[in-house]
Amino acid sequence: MRASRIMETLAPSMDREFADWAVLVDPPPVPEWEFFMEWLSRGYQGTLEYLERTASRRRSLSDGYPGYRSLILGILPYDPRAFSSAPSQGRLEIARYAVGEDYHVRFEKAFGRVLQDISPLLPEEEKPLIKPDHGSLLEKSFAQMAGLGRMGKNTLLIHPGLGSWFTIGSLLLKTPLLEKTVPLSERDPCGPCSRCLDACPTQAFEAPYLLDARQCLSYLTIERPGEDGDGLRKSLGDRWLFGCDRCQEVCPHNREHPSSDSGNDLSRFLSVDDPTESDMRAFRTVHGALSRVPLRRLLERAEEVSRFRKEASAPEHGEKRSSPI
Repeated sequence: MRASRIMETLAPSMDREFADWAVLVDPPPVPEWEFFMEWLSRGYQGTLEYLERTASRRRSLSDGYPGYRSLILGILPYDPRAFSSAPSQGRLEIARYAVGEDYHVRFEKAFGRVLQDISPLLPEEEKPLIKPDHGSLLEKSFAQMAGLGRMGKNTLLIHPGLGSWFTIGSLLLKTPLLEKTVPLSERDPCGPCSRCLDACPTQAFEAPYLLDARQCLSYLTIERPGEDGDGLRKSLGDRWLFGCDRCQEVCPHNREHPSSDSGNDLSRFLSVDDPTESDMRAFRTVHGALSRVPLRRLLERAEEVSRFRKEASAPEHGEKRSSPI
């Protein structure tokens, strides 16, 4: 009875806050956990030690969070400004998920409002946990289990209506609710298509569904910018200040995206010509996710791209080469 009453209140609240959502109750271990362990054994996580440290907890909800029985998954589409038209050459770009308010904060606020609605119905001893992509969970695997989409060859979840232009967050409860899922589509979202694999600037995909993070521009520009012995950022990461969207940009499922009234909004872009510390601080104020890396690191990356641009444009054998940016 309690579960039904909670769901009656939860459903309209989740519909209001999220583009799609699901509820799993006492979910079994995720099928992808062994694949994840194999991925770790190959060292593809690079220096992201926390993934290996928490690996055993990611096997299931009960392994990661003993006593928690309900996993409420919510999908938030990217900020519409993420899809403004790209400007002319000479601009730095950030990955679309980082546009606007930090998505971790967006999830905290959205799930916070959901909890305000359902808290009167929860037991006093309930201790809700909001996990917006920073918990010991394989969120994409749970979302696939709930039928919110299927994994694409680029290792991203592909939702039937949203493509991959979204982030996933979770609310954990000890109270068992009623499941809300849809049957997992039997249709492979990718088929023979390999556009994402072919478009990757650094060829970071060892095979379909298998990403070597150490070669990925998102890793090289955000997590470990000092580790680029092969010069991948220099030769292939010309436009990216923070992250990379190439595998999503070419995906047929991403032809449609959230509409925006600010098609000419260029706030996602920054001039490559030596932005000042003040410029970068203002840029981080607009795009909250950038605050998760040191200001110094962003300035060093901007300087790096500017230097590479100048080197590419320098005369060679009496001819001027065109800049890749």
